[in-house]
Amino acid sequence: MTGMPTPAADGTVPDSARLADRAAIEELATAYAYAVDDRDWVRWEALFRPDGRVDYTSAGGIAGTPAEVAAWMPDAMSAFEFCLHTTTTHEIRFTDPNAATGRVHVFNRNGVRWEGQPEIVDVTAVYHDRYVRADDRWWIAERIEHTLCITGGKFADLIREVAAASAAPGRAPFS
Repeated sequence: MTGMPTPAADGTVPDSARLADRAAIEELATAYAYAVDDRDWVRWEALFRPDGRVDYTSAGGIAGTPAEVAAWMPDAMSAFEFCLHTTTTHEIRFTDPNAATGRVHVFNRNGVRWEGQPEIVDVTAVYHDRYVRADDRWWIAERIEHTLCITGGKFADLIREVAAASAAPGRAPFS
């Protein structure tokens, strides 16, 4: 399947340096989740290479550099009273000593007040990532969200409509 890493390294015992690399990359996923939930856009942007790419179009968002998306995020997230991102099942494949690809499952519960009523909006997605090591640290070089499902009340209906309208011609939303 396209986009799926090859299973060649499954079960291979990594050396201690590679385990440290994995831990640093997994910490990026955790830091990302908390930066969004805390609405700390300076911290969020600092997790990415400045020349990186972020793509939220499958959820009706934008694609751009980390700086462009960080500037967009405050308004985009302003409707949410709270956000709780959970990132799990992180798969990391090293493509060379200073580069890796990965994917991570995302469950994002959001609280909104829409038309005077409290609602929960749940987003289920998979992030497809590229990571690079430079300056003695790991960075997210690219993050593409593949939204699988958005559920909830009237506000979720609105998000689904926006995502469907922004989907590329011939491409179903949430694919």
